[in-house]
Parts: sequence; C-alpha cells; structure tokens
Amino acid sequence: MAMNKPHLSFWLIAAAGLAWNLMGCVNYITQTNPENVARMPEIYQVIIAGRPAWATFAFAIAVFGGAVGCILLLMRKKMAFPVLAISFAGIVVTAWFTFSVVGAVPSMVLSILIGAALLWYASIVRRFNWLA
Repeated sequence: MAMNKPHLSFWLIAAAGLAWNLMGCVNYITQTNPENVARMPEIYQVIIAGRPAWATFAFAIAVFGGAVGCILLLMRKKMAFPVLAISFAGIVVTAWFTFSVVGAVPSMVLSILIGAALLWYASIVRRFNWLA
C-alpha cells in the first residue's frame, strides 16, 4: 500500500509538536542546574527539590520521547505512534507526581492536553497512511 501525501497541516502540527517538546527538553536540562532552579518560581523549586528519581526519569521520557516522536512524524515513520505513546505515559506519571505535590498547575494540564493531542493526531495520520 502506497503512502498518501500529507496535508500542509501535518507538517505544521508535527513541527509545532517538535518545538513544544524541544522546549520541554530545554526545561529538563535547565532543571539540572541549581543556579537556574534558584531563579524559578517557588512552586517549581518545590517540585524539583522533592522529585524522586522515578519522577525525573518519567519527565525525561516525556520530553525526549515527545521530541523523538515528533521527529519520527516529520520523517513519516510509523514508529512515531508508539514513541509518542511512551512519551504520553511519561507525561501522565510526571503529572501524577506533580499533582500529588502541589495539585493541578496550568503547565501540567497543558502538557497532558498537548501530549494527548499529539498521540491522537499520530493515530489519525497513521490511518490516513501518511506514515511508512
């Protein structure tokens, strides 16, 4: 079965998803520097200081997996869907930890929504046969 040519919106959504996840990667890397953490709002300092290794690992899976998943989307690879699913699992675990520490925060809710939307979109483009 031949691949169909994706619509312009495919490229825009995949690129926007990549930009979002790259910002998450920068955020993750920034949080490894204590000087940067000291300049963050207090609520984020509390989250970072109290985050166990498993939650930090989930955060890494969420953002780096999301970036790789969006790169795979841009490359039109079917592996984008399972990679984005793993990324979404990392988002859920990270959000669960954040919620247990400080409750619902806007960035957590936005991350869940965007992660779910990217996973949903990957499932759609896979059915449209835009991925090989």
